[in-house]
Amino acid sequence: MSGCGDDNTPTEKVLKEQFSNQFHGRLILDSIDIKETSVDGNKRTYAADGLLSTGYDLYTPVASLTDYIVVQKSWDKGKDIKFSATLNSLGNKDTGWKTIFSSLQMSETPKGNPIPNVEIDGKYIIMDGAGFD
Repeated sequence: MSGCGDDNTPTEKVLKEQFSNQFHGRLILDSIDIKETSVDGNKRTYAADGLLSTGYDLYTPVASLTDYIVVQKSWDKGKDIKFSATLNSLGNKDTGWKTIFSSLQMSETPKGNPIPNVEIDGKYIIMDGAGFD
C-alpha cells in the first residue's frame, strides 16, 4: 500500500479484510494506493486505486437440459481488475477502523456466479471444459 502513512490511516491488512467483508468475499483487494482528500476529526476520505480480483471462478448458464445445466466459465478467479473508488475511514490505530468503499469503478466487470464444486457436480456440464464433447 502506498499513500498516507500516519496513525489515522488504515493499515493495508485492515483495508484488505474490510474490503473482502464489504463485498462478501466475492472481490479481493490485491493492492491499493490511497490519497487523502478530506479530514474531519477522525473521519477521513481518500481517493483509492489499485488492483482487485474475484475470489471464485464465475460461470454463466447457457442452456438447461432435462437433467443438466450447461454453463460457460465467464471469469477466472485471480484475474487482475484495475479499480478506483472513494474510501471513507473512521477511527485510528488505537480504536481500530471502520472503512467503506464507495463509487467503485472497475476496468472490467466480472460476470457470472460462483458454483461450488462445479467440476465434480454431476448436474453441471461446463461448455468447452474437460469431457465436453
